[in-house]
Amino acid sequence: MVVATPASKNITSAFSEWASRPAEQRFKTLDDMRAACRLRTERSIEIGPVNLQDMEAIPALGGVAIANDEGGALLNNHTFNQLSAAIGAPAGYLRSLDNDLAAQCLNAGLDKYPERERNLLVIQGTEQGQDYLSARAITSPQYSRYHDHQVVTDLADTLSLDGWQVPPCRPYPGCPESDTWIATEADCLPGNTFALSIRPGDKVGPGGLYSSDKDSFVFLVNQHQVIKTPGGEMYRAVIVQNSEVGAASFKIDCFLYSAVCGNHILWGAEEVASVRIVHRGQDNNARINAQAAMHAAIRSAELASAGNTEHAIAAAADTPLTFAEVAQKTGLSKTIVKAGEIMQTEYPQDHGDRAGSAWGWVQGLTRASQHSNYAADRVQVDQAAAKILQPFKERAGQYVTA
Repeated sequence: MVVATPASKNITSAFSEWASRPAEQRFKTLDDMRAACRLRTERSIEIGPVNLQDMEAIPALGGVAIANDEGGALLNNHTFNQLSAAIGAPAGYLRSLDNDLAAQCLNAGLDKYPERERNLLVIQGTEQGQDYLSARAITSPQYSRYHDHQVVTDLADTLSLDGWQVPPCRPYPGCPESDTWIATEADCLPGNTFALSIRPGDKVGPGGLYSSDKDSFVFLVNQHQVIKTPGGEMYRAVIVQNSEVGAASFKIDCFLYSAVCGNHILWGAEEVASVRIVHRGQDNNARINAQAAMHAAIRSAELASAGNTEHAIAAAADTPLTFAEVAQKTGLSKTIVKAGEIMQTEYPQDHGDRAGSAWGWVQGLTRASQHSNYAADRVQVDQAAAKILQPFKERAGQYVTA
């Protein structure tokens, strides 16, 4: 059974990663991921700041490189976009041109922005037996780099990995047989009764931990610490995203959820905390800020799971509400309120047989919203249901970190 709260939804960001990442970007353990990310950092070199006026774009190795008197580095898709953005050029259009013409257009732009300095992050590559440098990032001197291996280390230190694990998942699309194994008890989550979850004996593959030369994504859950509610059990999850090359900010999201399935969809999830850190400042400024954000976000999730959410729901389950009171509090039509009343009766498992209580109405209206064919109607009903629960959350002391 999946618990639903008015703010709950199915979180699909981890599913999108599971469905799209290639094999070489997947890792089975945090240690494997950290080692690969650290090796990538050790092979990378920081250069700069360099003046764009001193740089020249040239065709090279079937692409375009950026060079000066001291050497050059081949642009990948990401750094081609970054350089184009730095000079105000449309990357999509330039990419449609042949390499000679694209280089000429970039050079025309470089001449127009002589004062713009940039730092380069380059890495050694080999193609057709020829060694070359590839530009991984072209960023401003104010960019504060937070390396992916540091993110993994800081996250592990913050969580202490006490009960936290990567949820098992089914083999990803196109997964070769060599990249699969049979799930054991150690792979699976404790206390899992959800029909779509992985069980011992199921075939599984790597998922939940991803890193490329552009970005990283970490998905962890904790089902060893249960949050009991009148509607059922809930657990904690955390999703961390980062880019060490300027493709995205650092971001951490903490959730409470009811179940996680084998393709990494979080069911009946409610966001507890979400923090975004821009990579800006001197030296390791981004890492210092992100470490503080991790502690604050996860602490917020721990406080919620320690009892605030449970207390809010329990109080709502013990508070009766009449039809008229619900209509007045929510501003919904009598037809919709009646639908919520009917859903309470038909689905007592949603609210722990607390029909007629504030929690019963919350669950009944949430269930009714799912039967609407219009997204706008569903949002309106869910927001109205949230109004019913909000006073109980405030009294329980639950606050969201943004």
